[in-house]
Amino acid sequence: MSIGITLALFVAAAIGYNFNDALKSKPDDSVQTLSDVDISSNNSGASGMIAIPGYDHIVMKAGQKVQNIELGNPKQNNCYMRIAIMLPDGTQLYESGLLAPGQVLNSIELSQELKPGMYEGAILSYSCYGMKEIKELNGAKTIFKLEVKP
Repeated sequence: MSIGITLALFVAAAIGYNFNDALKSKPDDSVQTLSDVDISSNNSGASGMIAIPGYDHIVMKAGQKVQNIELGNPKQNNCYMRIAIMLPDGTQLYESGLLAPGQVLNSIELSQELKPGMYEGAILSYSCYGMKEIKELNGAKTIFKLEVKP
């Protein structure tokens, strides 16, 4: 399965989408803020490029659906973005509405409460849509460690 994900990431990069370097986790109970995501090195200002935030580690709290994490569409993008979070087994925990460039969510509501533990291989899925016509463009999937604390 990791070969398939690697191939998908390579194909997405080959058609003009760029992924950020993985981020280091913070020691507190929060995910990195969108302003902490380094997107300056991915040439996102180039024509046809879309900045995709990448996270190495996200921390959530067990036993509650509402999570205080920050997800968003980088302001330099020229497209709408929909973000989904999935467990490694494909169970969808969250899906945003269409986020305009620069729009940031400060909290999200999961579809289910999570049990404490480390979920290696969780997925952040980014679907991108044109600004004039709400037509789906290509997207990306990134893999991260989801830590759920009691």
